[in-house]
Amino acid sequence: MKKALLATAVASMAPALAVNVNAADIRWNGFASITGGITTSEAERIGDANPATNEIRLYGYGDDDYNFRPESKLALQASSNLGNGLSVTAQAMARGADDFNVEMEWAFVSYDFGDASRVNVGKLRIPFYQYSDFLDVGYAYPWIRPPESVYDLFFSTMEGVNVQFNGAMGSWDSGVQLVLGRTADELLVSGAESQADLRNLWGGAWTINNDWLTLRAAYFQADTSITNPTLAALDGGLRLGGLTDIADSFSVNEDKGSFAGLGFKADNGNWLFAGEVTQIKVEDSFIADQDSAYLTLGKTFNDLMFHITYEVQEDTRTDGITAPAFPPSGVPSALCPATGPSNGTELLACVEKATDAAEGKNQTVTVGMRYNFHPSASFKIDFSQRNFDTDGTYEVDGSASVVRFSIDTIF
Repeated sequence: MKKALLATAVASMAPALAVNVNAADIRWNGFASITGGITTSEAERIGDANPATNEIRLYGYGDDDYNFRPESKLALQASSNLGNGLSVTAQAMARGADDFNVEMEWAFVSYDFGDASRVNVGKLRIPFYQYSDFLDVGYAYPWIRPPESVYDLFFSTMEGVNVQFNGAMGSWDSGVQLVLGRTADELLVSGAESQADLRNLWGGAWTINNDWLTLRAAYFQADTSITNPTLAALDGGLRLGGLTDIADSFSVNEDKGSFAGLGFKADNGNWLFAGEVTQIKVEDSFIADQDSAYLTLGKTFNDLMFHITYEVQEDTRTDGITAPAFPPSGVPSALCPATGPSNGTELLACVEKATDAAEGKNQTVTVGMRYNFHPSASFKIDFSQRNFDTDGTYEVDGSASVVRFSIDTIF
């Protein structure tokens, strides 16, 4: 009986659905970046015997042949205006780094509740950065990719709500974005696959601009958790040994994570001068505080642009995580897979090692050229070199560099 009622209901809805589908105009857009590169030099962590981590290369490129997978991508976006302020947008993307498997990047419903106000609900971009709205659209910026030292957060989207308010302040346009949501994803922590979860993500960004100058400020906060078997084993060993305070200050379990950023862009059509400064913190955890910045200077000659970018990133170990010289008795053994400790002293050494390993400082210089050879396409070539001052537990020898080229198009 229930099946019959359900079939009847679906049948009665079908004509209405058909009418709506036919009535809605769907607009298609897309973009693509075909990017290739090859490593020209790699740095080495002295004393790291693990072949998987002792060589440092940039952006995932090898040194034997040109590789087109790490940064190539293609996306299709569909949007439909349903009338009375309501619209729907979805974007599917295939990335070379993911074997060109198609994933839904955006999927949200928008409603305009005024002339300059909009609410978006669904899977959305988090407006961390100045170029967040165009993060994957290579045609929208001069580099092959935005400066990694600043744009290296693993999270770029969330499931939640984004409210936008636009207005004017004298001769300046003003835009405010407020977000509330959650995001979760897998990432590598010390070479191990880990599950990261950001709950109660909230914050916002404020942008003002006139004809040639844009200024921006952003702040976000979330309850942050990161887990993997190694971290869980170490955390468990510390707690079983009565080292609860160290476990609490080491583990990442719903700890307050914050992101703060300032940015500017001066662009008069001939010269481009832009930069951003960001700070990332996760309190009461082994994750290092990260301070990053970049400056870009570019000069345009008709369809040609030449640019140079200086980036810096400094990771500083969190204060307050200090293992005692003499651990209490009863600390369990064999809970640090990296070294296989046999007593409590070695277990605590794992805490120090993991905390030290999060430290590091590096500078990257990129020089590049962009040529707009078509109204909807550009050709770019970049050379980047990264130098290392320190890298936590290991001393780093040499510098890492890569040369890349890309064809970026919008359609």
